[in-house]
Amino acid sequence: MKLSNRNFVSRLSDADIRLLRIFCTVTRCGGFAAAESELQLGLPSISRYIKALEIRLAVRLCRRGRSGFSLTEQGRKVYAASLQLISDIERFEGDIRSMHSDLSGTLNLGVIDTLITDKNLRIPELIRSYKTKYPRVEFNIVTATSNVVEQSVLEGTAHVGIVHARRHVTKLDYRFLFLERCNLYASEEHPLFHRIPAGVRPEDVYKHDFAGFSYLGDSEVGAAASLRKTASVDCMEALATLISTGCFIGFLPDHYVQSVWRLKQFRPILPEVFSYAVDIDLVTRKGATSPLVLALLDHLDSFALRRPLAPRATRDSSVSLEGN
Repeated sequence: MKLSNRNFVSRLSDADIRLLRIFCTVTRCGGFAAAESELQLGLPSISRYIKALEIRLAVRLCRRGRSGFSLTEQGRKVYAASLQLISDIERFEGDIRSMHSDLSGTLNLGVIDTLITDKNLRIPELIRSYKTKYPRVEFNIVTATSNVVEQSVLEGTAHVGIVHARRHVTKLDYRFLFLERCNLYASEEHPLFHRIPAGVRPEDVYKHDFAGFSYLGDSEVGAAASLRKTASVDCMEALATLISTGCFIGFLPDHYVQSVWRLKQFRPILPEVFSYAVDIDLVTRKGATSPLVLALLDHLDSFALRRPLAPRATRDSSVSLEGN
């Protein structure tokens, strides 16, 4: 496709903004085919819209072909500017709605999985209080790993995230919610199961296959780093399934094991060696001004006043493994 040499001089229209939204979705998904489901558009339509945007902006945005999808240098700049523009538009719309009526709109939440089984979880209570006060607010909740949730909040596709606080991204604000404790587990079918606790030594554990998450946190340290990882998963249920086979050992939150009936026969392996505690944090973009987000943070602050939060994990003594 040959692009015009003329510069972009016109003002943006609603049609232009729609094209930018499609471009952002394609980029976030990693290609045209991967974005079909989310956009509810076929490949020919997506290709046509991206070409139209390239012509409109007079720049080549991406490369696509047998080598895969990638952004050009100009495409990366347009993507960053588009994310900021869309975020500003949504913030403006929210501000105007809040001036004329009760708070309304859609609050997009990104969360890690299996939190509901933790007795320390107060998110249902928080959402119930929020929804009671603002009944016109709609909720859109997506489950993903911590790094994906953080990226979604950075890009503005999620307003709020709930993550394992492995590290702190400089452009995000983190608010502590509660502490999650995890142990290394074996199922009844695993060779180590009937040797727990007295007959198991750390060197015995290292000989067995370990299943963990595909994304590893920066804070993976200590004895756990030597485990022989031979399987990767992207969610807690998949990890529990692999442990259930008896072929793998793996780390699971204690509350999850205790709450799921199929897992109650699991046994922790040497908790004094193979265990860790991790903070569960609520994350937002720094300087977030969306009325929807500010109202949620106000609710969170009032909850903290009514019932003190549990202490944070002691970083020096915890072993944080996967970015769940």
